[in-house]
Amino acid sequence: MLWVTGPPGAGKSTIGWRLFTRISGQGGSVAYVDIDQLGLIGPPPGGGAASHRIKAANLLRVIAVLRQRGVQQVIVSGVVDPELGVEPFFADSAEAAHLDLTLVRLHCDREELRSRFLGRGSPAGMLAELFEVVDRIDRAAIGIPLDTTGQRPDETVDALMGHCVVRPAPVQPPAPADGVLPPMPVVVVTGATAVGKSTAAWRVLRDLWQRGASTAYIDLDQLGFVHPGPDPVLQAANLAALWRGYRQAGAQSLLLVTREPGADLMGVLAAELVTVVRLDADDATLEGRIRRRADGESALLAGDELRGAPPEVQRRVAIRAAAEAERLRSSGEHRMVLDTTGQSSQETSAALLDMLRPALGSLLPERDPR
Repeated sequence: MLWVTGPPGAGKSTIGWRLFTRISGQGGSVAYVDIDQLGLIGPPPGGGAASHRIKAANLLRVIAVLRQRGVQQVIVSGVVDPELGVEPFFADSAEAAHLDLTLVRLHCDREELRSRFLGRGSPAGMLAELFEVVDRIDRAAIGIPLDTTGQRPDETVDALMGHCVVRPAPVQPPAPADGVLPPMPVVVVTGATAVGKSTAAWRVLRDLWQRGASTAYIDLDQLGFVHPGPDPVLQAANLAALWRGYRQAGAQSLLLVTREPGADLMGVLAAELVTVVRLDADDATLEGRIRRRADGESALLAGDELRGAPPEVQRRVAIRAAAEAERLRSSGEHRMVLDTTGQSSQETSAALLDMLRPALGSLLPERDPR
């Protein structure tokens, strides 16, 4: 496992993703994990140690699934708490005993970090806080330092390939999850590309967190970065492992985002109280949302094909999204449909919140009488 860490803006996600694509492009058996995707439970636990522990435990669960599947290399990107490091949370784990872990800390001079931080859309008002984090990380001196000042991303990847293996391996079926837990409410938000699933579900999640409802969030696409792939069976196994971890951490419900809930996914959730909501929109609305996503209006996630995409790619994705939406309409599989045509993201999330009241009951706030 190669874990790429560093302060915000240092390029962790960019480099981690490019390592994944470089290794997979050369035929290696590899998976990529964004550590932040393994700690989306709230209200956010108090203190860095609690959050760090949840992420570390879930990472080990996911690695166990990947090992069973036969994956040879795991690339992880994300912040490591400079006071805590990673070793204390892996110390007593049998799974960690089999890991060949390399932790690399990316850094660059402050002027370049400032430029990168602002260039990704972060506010200038957070620069002072950013440099405080840099000071903490520098004092802790965790991991192997790698100065990326003046480097292009591909040059940084070249420097890190010595910590990687490019080794093919046969694909094995992941082992089934053990044990049965009492059923919990699970909301699956689905729909075509760029219909607004993640944005709407994330807003509902934040509303639940503000009300003190212990809720977890999983974007299924973020659990599926593996080569050879795609692999729906592996995604389902990772979902089972991660959901079990969130439940053990106290989650009372789950918001799950996926383009289309397949049989493997629904099999994992068969014992839960599942509500599936499909978001829909007309072709013009989908095209507008694709254009705005290309312009950087949405959160930056690994594997996003639209961030910075040129017009010809946008047109190709728009055609595909319209076809996906039509196919989902024709399937007749989803009884709960929310038409978001012409809606703002705030309007969609409010409508979704209302639609979910029967499923989540007391976890949702009362309607505004106005």
